[in-house]
Amino acid sequence: MFSAYLKMERRQSVRKDGTEIKTPRYAGTAQAGYFKPLKALKNAKNEIIMYYQRNDKCNPNSTAETRLQCKGGINFSSIYFLNLTIGTTLIGYGEPPKNQFFKNGKLNPFYENRNDGYLFTINSDYSTIEILIVSNGRYLIQGAAKQLADGKFDEAIKTIREQAKPIE
Repeated sequence: MFSAYLKMERRQSVRKDGTEIKTPRYAGTAQAGYFKPLKALKNAKNEIIMYYQRNDKCNPNSTAETRLQCKGGINFSSIYFLNLTIGTTLIGYGEPPKNQFFKNGKLNPFYENRNDGYLFTINSDYSTIEILIVSNGRYLIQGAAKQLADGKFDEAIKTIREQAKPIE
């Protein structure tokens, strides 16, 4: 069901001058499976860093409330919520950007995976975001989010979490 898994944990973000960055910053801490575009997202320290942004502050025309933004202004995905939860954990869904090139002319590293879908689990204090990649799941991802909330993927998620290795 899931081709890859990425666990992101919130990190304190401070500028070089010592002031705090208000946009929540997340670092990849564990990964299972393979998702080629993640290689393009790694910074010079071999880290995967994403920023959790409210769309009303950066894209008021978006129908999603939030998004995950990566280095170089790459939008990993908008996150759509359907008021689904597992206990106090929020469930969201999204998809990779589908254009071959970004507005700045750069090649989109997600283009080959444009038909994939993402499921997100976000714990209640927003300290951890888990991303589950569903190969070729773009058009079925909303239904998959509902199945996730219904517990249909509990065993698959348990297995992929056990397989996850720290990102080094």
